[in-house]
Amino acid sequence: MKKYYFIIFIILLFSPLVSKAAILYLSPEGGEYHLGDVFMVGVKIDTEGEYINTVQVDLNFSADILEIQDLSEGNSILSLWVEKPKYADNKIFFIGGIPGGYEGPDGLIGTIVFRVKNPVRNYAQVLFEKSSKVLLNDGKGTEAKIVAQGEIFNILPERLEEPENEWQKNLAQDKVSPQSFKIELSQNSLIFDGKYFITFSTTDKQTGIDHYEVMEDRKEWKVGNSPYVLENQELTNDIKVKAIDKAGNYWLETLKAPNKTEKKWEIIFLILISMFIIIGIGWIIRKRELKKRLKDEIQ
Repeated sequence: MKKYYFIIFIILLFSPLVSKAAILYLSPEGGEYHLGDVFMVGVKIDTEGEYINTVQVDLNFSADILEIQDLSEGNSILSLWVEKPKYADNKIFFIGGIPGGYEGPDGLIGTIVFRVKNPVRNYAQVLFEKSSKVLLNDGKGTEAKIVAQGEIFNILPERLEEPENEWQKNLAQDKVSPQSFKIELSQNSLIFDGKYFITFSTTDKQTGIDHYEVMEDRKEWKVGNSPYVLENQELTNDIKVKAIDKAGNYWLETLKAPNKTEKKWEIIFLILISMFIIIGIGWIIRKRELKKRLKDEIQ
């Protein structure tokens, strides 16, 4: 009995040394989908009571059965993206940070929009790669232990009715613009050959940011990403940036031109108007003098 109690004591003594592991998982858990169906899979994390600040998620999926329609960061706990969610071949990548950290059981990292393109098998897999990482919010960049739970989805032949499209329904319901943001003007001799550039970033709580557009010349919007090197290095025009979400809603911000000469055309216009007024007044005066002179000569 003494030996038995001693073993129990040792287990209890050292069990606190076993740290909790962050759980990476997909939602929904499984499901059945037919040929042509479009469905959404949320990539989530349960931090198991730990505070985290960086997440790198690498996934692979059955590319012979599924194709990616879109990737969304809407409602993501990640607000600083090292790079936007992307995919190549049968791989999907999310990597970003959370200023101040995050702790919780249901943290959404991003959403994958799949379409069933070819039911060559009756199942499709979406699995986490071993390269996935989660960093603790401890100021040291400590890697958290990870438990990754992939999913298997049942794939069925084409249904008789119209294929379901969950993503289209989400887009139709999204009437909310992206959140407000700030445009920052910068210049650094070490980057972009010392040229002026702007930085900007925002989030969208529903379908996620689709792209940004920039206008410098008051005429043409151009698709651009942050950082964005300005074409007009004289900074004589207002700079507008439009954040557009995947449903087409947008938020517009304006950075007033730092260079006062942005009003040069207004000044030139005022000068021209003044000149025309002066010329007009002079012409009226000369006409009156001419009439008076003719009148005096007649008399």
